[in-house]
Amino acid sequence: MQVAPHDRGKILADSIISWWRDAGVDYLCAEQPVNWLEEQTVQPSAFEEPKRAAPIAPAAVAAVQPARTEWPADFGQLMAAIATDQLLPGNAYSPARAAPIAIIEPKLMVLIDFPEEEDLRAGSLGHGPVGNLLKAMLKACGYDSGEVHIGALAHSRPTSGALPAQDLPLLGSFARHQANIIRPEKLLLLGNSVSEALTGKELMETRGILPDFNQNGGNLAGVITFHPRTLLVRPALKAQAWKDLLRIVKRDQA
Repeated sequence: MQVAPHDRGKILADSIISWWRDAGVDYLCAEQPVNWLEEQTVQPSAFEEPKRAAPIAPAAVAAVQPARTEWPADFGQLMAAIATDQLLPGNAYSPARAAPIAIIEPKLMVLIDFPEEEDLRAGSLGHGPVGNLLKAMLKACGYDSGEVHIGALAHSRPTSGALPAQDLPLLGSFARHQANIIRPEKLLLLGNSVSEALTGKELMETRGILPDFNQNGGNLAGVITFHPRTLLVRPALKAQAWKDLLRIVKRDQA
């Protein structure tokens, strides 16, 4: 049956009104016009306390790393303090610490950013997959274990798995202090944090050459390259790391 043209509009209107009614709309318009863009204020009743805005909590203050203003100047005292003293730079990120592999006047000083979990359990650096790869790298360069000092910017481990950027200048200064006491022949810096702390530049700007690292008034030969942690995740970078390491390979091994 065909619907007369004059009835089609009414049928359509009735259909739309029924749809809104089923959706829960009680009326089609209010008696007074409402500005829906204006912020509405609800007045509390006589039996209701006005609601107050909840106070805004102050921003959390980042924990400040404690630090001593004077650092031990004797090799033995410095190594003992790094293993035990929470007030040295980089020692308060976690309760556990990993001591350096301490060698005075070594052929090579290696500096990493912070210990691995395996290092903390063992109480010293150089353990787990990262430590094993580092030792393999050093062996490939011709260095025996008794010829290499292995230290870190921080000998405790940040829970975030990264050193706070604001701490790097102090950690870099403390690393330079260690190098002046340890007196290595060469220096190997591993990873971006170490590069930034010691040079103020990112790893990709400093890879291969250690720029302007002065030790007791003289330039210290060395190299900056990828951290073993990075090489385990991205093995394709090992070839580039080896090119960097060739700068510190012992002459009788080259």
